[in-house]
Amino acid sequence: MTKPFQRRTVLLASAALLAAADVAAAQTPGAVAADVQELVVTGARLQNRKAVAERRETLQVTDTVTSDEVGRLPDFNIGEALLRLPGVAVQNDQGEARFVTIRALNANYNYTLVDGVSIAVPDRNGRRVFMDVMPASLADQINVYKTFTPDLEGGAIGGVIDIRTASAFDRPRHSFNVSAEIGRYENDEGFEGSGPSGTADFTYSTTYGDADQWGLVLFGNYYKRDSYAPQAEYGSTRRFYTDAGVPAGQPGANTGVYPGNGFAVPGERRWYVYHNDRTRYGGGAKLEYSSAAGHDLFLRGFWNTATDNEARQTDLLTHGGGGVIADQTATSGDLRGGSGLSVQENLGQFDFERTVWALTGGGEHSALGGDLSWRLNYSGSHFENPENWAEWRQNGAGAAFTYQQVGDHYVFTPVNPAAFNDYSAYAPYRRQFDDRELNEDLYEAKIDFGRELPGLGADWRYEVGAGVRRIERDFDENRDRYLPNAGATYDLAAADVLRQDLCLRPPGAGAGQCIVVIDPARASANFAAHLAANPSQWRLDTMETNDNNLDYSLQETVWSGYGLLAYAGARWDLILGVRYEDTETEGRGRRQVNGVWTDTENSGGYDDLLPSVNLSYELVDDVKLRAAYSKSIGRVPFNAIAPVGESLREDGTNVTLSRSNPDLLPRRSDNFDLALDWYFGGGRGLLSASLFYKKVENEFFTAASLATVDLDGRQVEATVTQPMNAEDAVDIYGLEVNLIRELDPILPDALRGFTVSANLTLLDTNFKQPMGDGSVVELKTMIGQPETAYNLALSYDRGPVSARLAYNYMGERMSERVNTSSAYRNRYDGEEEALDFKIRYAVTDQWSAHVTASNLTGEGRTEWIGWDQELPMVAADYGAAYYVGFTYRH
Repeated sequence: MTKPFQRRTVLLASAALLAAADVAAAQTPGAVAADVQELVVTGARLQNRKAVAERRETLQVTDTVTSDEVGRLPDFNIGEALLRLPGVAVQNDQGEARFVTIRALNANYNYTLVDGVSIAVPDRNGRRVFMDVMPASLADQINVYKTFTPDLEGGAIGGVIDIRTASAFDRPRHSFNVSAEIGRYENDEGFEGSGPSGTADFTYSTTYGDADQWGLVLFGNYYKRDSYAPQAEYGSTRRFYTDAGVPAGQPGANTGVYPGNGFAVPGERRWYVYHNDRTRYGGGAKLEYSSAAGHDLFLRGFWNTATDNEARQTDLLTHGGGGVIADQTATSGDLRGGSGLSVQENLGQFDFERTVWALTGGGEHSALGGDLSWRLNYSGSHFENPENWAEWRQNGAGAAFTYQQVGDHYVFTPVNPAAFNDYSAYAPYRRQFDDRELNEDLYEAKIDFGRELPGLGADWRYEVGAGVRRIERDFDENRDRYLPNAGATYDLAAADVLRQDLCLRPPGAGAGQCIVVIDPARASANFAAHLAANPSQWRLDTMETNDNNLDYSLQETVWSGYGLLAYAGARWDLILGVRYEDTETEGRGRRQVNGVWTDTENSGGYDDLLPSVNLSYELVDDVKLRAAYSKSIGRVPFNAIAPVGESLREDGTNVTLSRSNPDLLPRRSDNFDLALDWYFGGGRGLLSASLFYKKVENEFFTAASLATVDLDGRQVEATVTQPMNAEDAVDIYGLEVNLIRELDPILPDALRGFTVSANLTLLDTNFKQPMGDGSVVELKTMIGQPETAYNLALSYDRGPVSARLAYNYMGERMSERVNTSSAYRNRYDGEEEALDFKIRYAVTDQWSAHVTASNLTGEGRTEWIGWDQELPMVAADYGAAYYVGFTYRH
């Protein structure tokens, strides 16, 4: 599964040679002076300088993404912007950054703020912030805090992401910026056509009043993506046979060997073609007041909605793993004698809507001999997901096939093409309608006070603060489906929904093979007409179990308080203190008791004392050493503590209960950091190395144990299956290296304007997964975070031209789909790399034109299973995207 390393080796070696030569040149007399005549700094060079300055001035280990001279980030969403930082990876959805992972810890271990306050999340079960809902235009600057101080939220183990919106007082008195791009994706041909993709955003800011004491910022954004994504999957279960062709069973939990003759037979070939019609739109405003008397106030609100109208064609060829296989080799076989043979054609139409909004007010005041600040914050989120499915199946001999592995794919070939393509043999299976909805409201208040310590001078300061946050969320799911009665005539041929004029080829399609395409409009209209004309051929299944199984509501209240001491000296700085957080939860949901659904409630909570110390010391001019220790937590996912789909059953003398666990404790981590920064080239360059270690306790897993429960007023002993905290801690070791350097000192004057930036992250973990048989498996990586990741960028900013070529690499990493029956079935996302380019030309002082090319090499996505991740599981193709646009600034 490993790609050739030639390209990456050349890129890394080139960056290292440039960095070495440039750093050496930066130390020669006059190297910095050559830049004195530079009057205007723009583009990536300006962003890099601002990021270097921000890191230098911040006591904690912090990495920053900043806006350019027109006050915007050159990215489509916040996740894509953060991907440029060391120690940061992303989990993509259909090729777009969605969840951010920091220092080996996925989005559930991190915390995201906007202007220092919390935001609601449209995550149906967890606490993850969907970064594809958050446009990059929302941010003027993004700080990622990797070491923690008592004034920061305690619920982060990987890092705290703070998205800072623009202030009118940091911009010209009157400014207006608008930017727009239009383009297309390479994968723009499919079963519904496609239109152009593009983005547009604007920012208006002004100050007014007799002393310009008032400030106003208005901002808005729009994003459109219309593309297709073909994909092939081969199932997370392989089948195994003996040399005689009979089934040999499944491997054990962690045996490291395959049974039978050891040849892994794919359990299925599942073709997809997605049509993704994604839209994001929103905006906001910020009103500010600043007085000479030391009183600053603000009121900021924003609203963003992301929709994804998705249609998915599915062509599934599968078998049950029984029967007999013939002519088997290590890469091929004949399953005409297999059991459970089935070919299934279905169309899924999904509408996703995720909305996040917030209204925040606050103030900064000179009072009581110190500084007083306060925040009142309300944020809400909404998730809505209606879906519908139309499905037909042919079972038996007509679905028989042979398979052949070709590279990273399997080619399945029907044994009897005439029978396989006889669409009248595909019986109707279901017409299903699902609807999911989540609503979350978040209320928050904070107050902080700090002042100099009396008698110790201006170098020493103390700060205290308190806060409360309450989250109220409700999730509801409803399902209904029509099932065919015997003799139903709505087979795939009679339904008249096929698009036989199209040949769409997913990855790994054999010669002449195309996915079966169902027309979405005809699928809806023709079924409605058939149902109206033939009601006796269908029965309505209200799917009561599914309607009750996932519904829940939860209220979580967190009370917090902290105190800290800070020292700011000529050479060294110190912040030490402690934070206290008390968490209380109340949940409601549904429990099935001996087949009857009833309401149920639970409550729980925990409290944490979180000490921390951060120290920085300037060893010599421009060389700074940082060290930190902190304790922090990763809160429990909402659906692991709320009573979701509980089941209590009594079968004779046996009582079983499957439930969530309101007493589940949060993950708790001890965090150690050591960082060395060298600021060279007159403060315009940075070479840093950060070592970190995290010891994470209370990881979650699901297991069964005996406990006493209430059953119809009786106290009985039951086997209780629920999430539990692991006894063994997870150790995470990491190294981050970051380089930012302007290359002017080593280049001739005609080539001045180039800047190189590079970062590398190396990780080592011992994440252990409890298995169903009681054994423990150590996973190769943490979920969503590779052991190796790096970014390389070469930018050019001089005169009217700004350009940036960026390369990103992420090694293989564990996906969220952890399997507890056998470790060979664990799914790993394969290596990913992306090459992006953007160039901007300033036509005038106000107008500029730009061209953007994303994913130039057309990289897709892969997943792998197997003891050594050698078995292909998923292959998806996203293709490149190209945009042209303009920016106007006034």
